[in-house]
Amino acid sequence: MRAWETITLKTTTPIPDADKNIFHGEAMKSILQLFSDHGTFVQPEALKYIASKDNPDTFASFLIHSLREYPLFLTMETIKTIEETSQQISEQPPSPPPTEPPAPPTHPLDKTMEKELQKKILSTLYDKPKFTTEVTDDEDSEDTEDDDKSRDDTEEQPPLQPLDIKTAKGWKPLARDYDAEVRITQDVTGKRSSHGTTQDFVNLFRSRYQGIRTILCNQRREIAQFIPINRIKKSMTDVQLIGIVKTVKTTHNGHRLIEIEDETGTVPLMALKGNTDIFPLASEVMADEVIGIVGRISINSDLIIINNIIYPDIKLHHERKRTDSPLCAAFLSDIHIGSKMFMQPEWNAFLRWINGDLGNSRQRDVASKLKYLVLPGDLVDGIGIYPNQEKELSIPNIYHQYEALATQLTAIPDHITVLLQPGNHDAVRPAEPQPAFEQEIRDLFQGKEFIFLGNPSTFTLHGVEILSYHGQSLLDYSTNIQALSYNAPTEVMKLMLKKRHLAPTYGGYTPLAPEQEDYMIITQVPDIFVTGHVHVSAIDNYRGVTLINASSWQAQTSYQKMMNFTPDSAKLPIVDLKTGNATTMDFSKTST
Repeated sequence: MRAWETITLKTTTPIPDADKNIFHGEAMKSILQLFSDHGTFVQPEALKYIASKDNPDTFASFLIHSLREYPLFLTMETIKTIEETSQQISEQPPSPPPTEPPAPPTHPLDKTMEKELQKKILSTLYDKPKFTTEVTDDEDSEDTEDDDKSRDDTEEQPPLQPLDIKTAKGWKPLARDYDAEVRITQDVTGKRSSHGTTQDFVNLFRSRYQGIRTILCNQRREIAQFIPINRIKKSMTDVQLIGIVKTVKTTHNGHRLIEIEDETGTVPLMALKGNTDIFPLASEVMADEVIGIVGRISINSDLIIINNIIYPDIKLHHERKRTDSPLCAAFLSDIHIGSKMFMQPEWNAFLRWINGDLGNSRQRDVASKLKYLVLPGDLVDGIGIYPNQEKELSIPNIYHQYEALATQLTAIPDHITVLLQPGNHDAVRPAEPQPAFEQEIRDLFQGKEFIFLGNPSTFTLHGVEILSYHGQSLLDYSTNIQALSYNAPTEVMKLMLKKRHLAPTYGGYTPLAPEQEDYMIITQVPDIFVTGHVHVSAIDNYRGVTLINASSWQAQTSYQKMMNFTPDSAKLPIVDLKTGNATTMDFSKTST
């Protein structure tokens, strides 16, 4: 098992023997469980520091209530920052907010420069803001003035009110005649089992390796004769291997050097830059994913030259399931209620259409068949998601944001079933897979059938299988693979299906929780694969699977402007569950 320890020990720090005694007892277990309930794992030195306090339980509760967002790991640096900040509140005015990163240059960028720029800006977005501890006398009055302005900007606006809907006379929705048929097939909700231990990481990567290996063995003949790494012999000519990618590098000569490992050992591989068939495949390899390799032993027997890279992929022609009922499902992502950029007029037009009060006869016929509304994440704008977000909030209280959303959804006709998922802006743990909303938020949504799902989640609607994922890892894919861009999300989604994994790389922009089972594996090929997150409207197809990125209902934010990105908002992708046809209702040029 030495090879698996090599994979996982880089992600957490072992507990020194001298300190193990402080982690015993019910008190420490209760503290660990307290943070685990929020999806946060406590590093050993941080736990030791908490235990040194006179009242560890009280101090732990203070830390939890002081966190602006729940990190994957609670570190000493975070604790010290909270303590220092708490002391500053009583001693001095609030320190100035973090300055925004510089705007990108206006001259054209080549792809390499563009990737580096994207990484720099995204790192700023996803790193926690730093607190400034010094304020000079000259700056004090300016900061107070800015602070007053900030308070004015963040003053809560009157609650959003739903439009007074007048259902068109004589309009009778066909979907009302059919009962909802929803079956959840995979979801982490209620199944969380991780405590952030080394063994949890071992279990996660073992689950990933075994799951993808099973797919490779069942579907790819090229890898049917694979052997464990420790059985490779110098006398062999060709070998077939299945391993998890430990490192990926480009050599000084431009070759692609990949190291893989399994439960028995590690081995280096090389894709030669002159091999025009294999090198592009090697350029798509990401750390921590599972791949198959067909190769030959090098002359010096020190590595394996890659002849082929075998991805698990899906079959060339997926036979999608359809229903006999004339029903439709629509996908409504990234609403961002609570943001000043929430597109209220376009949203009102959507509410009118869904009630049969807007559109031509064909568009109203589609509305009549609409039975399901899927909301794949970022339902509200959240609090403290990025630096200076408070300046762009119309509702600075997250609970009030969900109340406003629930009020808006009361205008959805009662015969439509609404499925709600969290995203990275929502009030759940940031680490994926994310469980469904807590009961306190669920209780706000009344009056119709609401189904709460985790992220990602797989479910069927009248037998049609849907994989719904908010899509934060679209950023990891697009910044690590040169040929991809988050402006073209369906191209990234094709690669996700090819790799059969939603977020393979640990330690990227997407925080991953070490669950006992890897819920990010695409075990079942869906009929419809939907994402959101990047605020783009896109419909595509990959080997029979309908791909959808479900737009947004938020106008351009300051960070999107800084990244020179214009969202494609107020679009509603709709799929006919009977025919499989996908179309888009465009509300971006319609207002009320």
